[in-house]
Amino acid sequence: MNVNRQLERFLVAGIVLAVVAATGTAAAITMDDIVAPDAKPVVLGEGYGFCEGPTADAHGNVYFSDGKKDSIHFYEVGKPVAVFVSDSTDANGQEFNAQGELCTCEGAAYRVVAFDVKTKKKRVLCKEIDGQHFNEPNDLTIDRQGGFYFTDPCYSHRGQKAVMKQDVYYCSPDGKVSRVSTVCKQPNGIQLSADEKTLYVADCGGKLIYKYDVASPGKLANEQKFIDLGANPDGMTLDAAGNLFIACGGAGVKVYTPDGKPVGIIKVPYASNVCFGGKDFRTLFITSGNKFLGIETKVVGLKPLPLRANEK
Repeated sequence: MNVNRQLERFLVAGIVLAVVAATGTAAAITMDDIVAPDAKPVVLGEGYGFCEGPTADAHGNVYFSDGKKDSIHFYEVGKPVAVFVSDSTDANGQEFNAQGELCTCEGAAYRVVAFDVKTKKKRVLCKEIDGQHFNEPNDLTIDRQGGFYFTDPCYSHRGQKAVMKQDVYYCSPDGKVSRVSTVCKQPNGIQLSADEKTLYVADCGGKLIYKYDVASPGKLANEQKFIDLGANPDGMTLDAAGNLFIACGGAGVKVYTPDGKPVGIIKVPYASNVCFGGKDFRTLFITSGNKFLGIETKVVGLKPLPLRANEK
């Protein structure tokens, strides 16, 4: 190669790197960076009433709920789906706390509970505020301190009526409940960022994602209308880079960058909720009506709290 030509290429490369360093701008992420073009969702289980609440344990095994049949199921990679419990009333959103307990919203029982996965015994984490039971706890996200945020809409799964405004709450580690967000028409999915400095709230009724700064556990600031989805959001999760994966019913799983820009859609007939799991946390698991699905991705998902609890 001509020396002057080679020098020119080095100078151009240097300029590009300098621009990236100065502006923070790099090539925009695309869906090809998320999933391979030929990747297809695989049916891992079917025949359920209505699947919800997928969440991975520290080994990448996934638990998901079937509210219509009051059950929670367990999936270990390479093995058939098995029943975990069959007495969780209207089980919905779930997540593991730092101690490895499976925390579950039991909507029609008006409460949030925690299961010891070894004994299957459960304890009640919260069931009311100011003496009034909740509408229908739907989804939750847990912090390192052991507190958790949860949504309380009313979808009348058992014909119940709303008893108060459909809002978002925080339950402290000692069980004290406070109302932290009142903006949603009908809140649904909820997700803390890995550093726990940001809270995302899905408003199914408003077709929006709201974003908050977490000033301290249970204290939110700077409410922002973050993403206008044009679809009804349900559950959501994050990958390790902070990209947001939002289950949007018949619209599939919509993917957005950390700054709220659309990346694309993972097409499935229906998506109620999502989580990353599997042995390397590169599989996106999707609850889809009466089916439980998995699709391989190119990204690493947000790992469960038991693996993140001691990280800074």
